[in-house]
Amino acid sequence: MKRAIREHLRDFIAVAVLLVVGLAVTVAILSQQQQPYPSWIPFLGDDRFELKAEFETAQAVTPGQGQTVNIGGVQAGDITEVELVDGRAVVTMLVEEQYAPLINDDATMLLRPRTGLQDISIEVDVGDSGNPIGEGEVIPLSQTEPNVMPDQILASLDGDTRAYLKLLVQAGSKGLGTEAQGEELSAGLRRFEPLGRYLAEVGNALSVRRRNIASVITSFRELGDELADTDVRLAEWVESQNAAIGGFAAQEAALRETLQEFPSALRETRRALVSGDRLSAQLGPASEALIPAARAFAPAQRSAQALFNATTGPIRAQIRPFTREVQPTVRVLKEASQPLAGTTRGLGRSLGELNQLFNGLAYNPPGSREGYLFWIAWLNHNNTSLFTTQDAHGPLLRGAVMQACGTAVNAESFASARPFIRTLQQVTNVTPSTEICPLDPTAPPIPPTVPPIRP
Repeated sequence: MKRAIREHLRDFIAVAVLLVVGLAVTVAILSQQQQPYPSWIPFLGDDRFELKAEFETAQAVTPGQGQTVNIGGVQAGDITEVELVDGRAVVTMLVEEQYAPLINDDATMLLRPRTGLQDISIEVDVGDSGNPIGEGEVIPLSQTEPNVMPDQILASLDGDTRAYLKLLVQAGSKGLGTEAQGEELSAGLRRFEPLGRYLAEVGNALSVRRRNIASVITSFRELGDELADTDVRLAEWVESQNAAIGGFAAQEAALRETLQEFPSALRETRRALVSGDRLSAQLGPASEALIPAARAFAPAQRSAQALFNATTGPIRAQIRPFTREVQPTVRVLKEASQPLAGTTRGLGRSLGELNQLFNGLAYNPPGSREGYLFWIAWLNHNNTSLFTTQDAHGPLLRGAVMQACGTAVNAESFASARPFIRTLQQVTNVTPSTEICPLDPTAPPIPPTVPPIRP
């Protein structure tokens, strides 16, 4: 075989290319067909959800002709098979997986043509039960409607009705004979649109009311069954209610007084609610403003927790015993503080009197008169005139120091044994005893043996 291929390689390649091109063309043609393919076919097949529905008639339903299954006007699958089961037409559909969870077990289906050529499609109303239908399940005949042909409508009418219908069509043709009449009819039909919408709302409300009435009837039946089973307890309940109502009747006067107080209580409650509303209006922004502070306070709280844990031991082992030991001393100090308080009050009064004295001295009367401070300054000025000499130690008071001969000799004898006193005598330049009382009164003064210390 390898030899034959080598000898006819050109022909073999041409045949292989033709096969590949033919396969590609076949795939392209099949991909443009409206026919669903099984999932095992590569490139063309896909996994779909199989669903079946019973119809009274499947007239004009032809699988393989691109007839579709629509949900809300969107193509969701294809019709793949029609078969007769027990005198009913069973249509098999393949729905795409993304739309399959939308179909519930109370879904309804309608066969309807897309054009006048009877290209049938199935319109699906998904239902609202909330229970998705399982794959392969059959929607019963009660939830489907077949397509109705005009000839079927006419065939169901008797001769007189067909004659009247003919007259109606002829009158309609005359009424629509001109463009203006057609526009008027169109405007009249448009006026029925709100009526239809409102009638739809009324119908929905009636449907809800019908379901509610059914549930109420069921509840009443269950209540009746329960009451029938518990008639003894019901009698006891009636007796207890009678006693309770009798108690209310006995307290009629008190209840009347209470009801009379209700208006004032309600007014106060309303005021309290208004105040509470104002408080909440202020408290809300304040609380929001405190949120950052509370968040910032959290680290301090954690740090303080560590501080409290660290100080628990010293408080228990040191501070508490110390306070217990100082309690007797504190009681003694308390007893001593009472006389001290009296003394303090007396001292306060004395200081108050002294303050009044100072206030009197500082008072400057209005007018040309002068206060005590002026005369004190004047007295101080006159006092300084008493001092005419001063040195580094300050002003010296005028006066004369009289020293006798004996006083000078005793002072020198006293200072000879005390260097500090001797230094003071030299610093103050006290006249020595040799100058005050010489041995010969006629002799000239003898200079001092110890020269004075000069500044």
